[in-house]
Amino acid sequence: MRKLLKLDSFWIRIIALITMTIDHIGVFLDYSKFYPLRIIGRIALPLFVFLSVEGALKTSNKKKYLLRLLSLFVSIGVILTAFSFMGSFFEEIAYTSGNIFFDLLLVILTVFILESDNKKIKPLVALPILYSIFSFAVIKLESCGCDGLYTWFPPALRMQYGIFTMLLTLGFYASNKLVPILINRYSPINADDDDYKRLLANFLCVITVVISGIILMLTNYAFGDAYTNMLEGIQTYAIISAVFIMLYNGKKGYNSKWFRVAYYLYYPLHIGIISLFFL
Repeated sequence: MRKLLKLDSFWIRIIALITMTIDHIGVFLDYSKFYPLRIIGRIALPLFVFLSVEGALKTSNKKKYLLRLLSLFVSIGVILTAFSFMGSFFEEIAYTSGNIFFDLLLVILTVFILESDNKKIKPLVALPILYSIFSFAVIKLESCGCDGLYTWFPPALRMQYGIFTMLLTLGFYASNKLVPILINRYSPINADDDDYKRLLANFLCVITVVISGIILMLTNYAFGDAYTNMLEGIQTYAIISAVFIMLYNGKKGYNSKWFRVAYYLYYPLHIGIISLFFL
């Protein structure tokens, strides 16, 4: 079993960064001609959410974790706001793509709320869930061509994946919490086997990716826009991320300070570099 769990957090991060970069190159190129790039990019989000949930459950400094994501949320928000004033092509990207670090910020906030010992705080988990639905609905209504862009909803405050991010978050969180319950009830022999626990958690997370992708596809098709259906339909390729999730061993791996800094700065930097080629 140990031989199967080959990937630590470092390699999951690298895979997520590479596939994300390929996806964003596809965003700026002709979508119809570079469709495969967007398909490869579907791997990234589940991996980023997966790592964020893992990090939120394991972090020893919640305040520092929140501040880190908050600073990135603001920095990407500034970039998106600038895009919204740079012409139709960049304006469309700004309004329809959303702020991925708002997604990740809500991921860790959701986990922190669910993990709180204060029962009065737990009902607040409804707020990020409702916001993810709202953000998703606004972008889809715009895609349908109902009223054009809703400029009253700024790009910086839009989630990039909305309900898909939240479905993954809740599913990954539940997967981790279900493992000890399932082991104690159905397989007490493996109760102390950490590799068995990790493999079971990974399997439940894979189920989460599949179910979340199906829900997203069905929800998207309800809006009836052909282009959006084609774009969001490929989100079902997110199931490819299951291969890497199943290989996760629960360890950090290489995690020096420079890499942690580079990991979080990579997003705004690579967006800026790619954008320069299309100015």
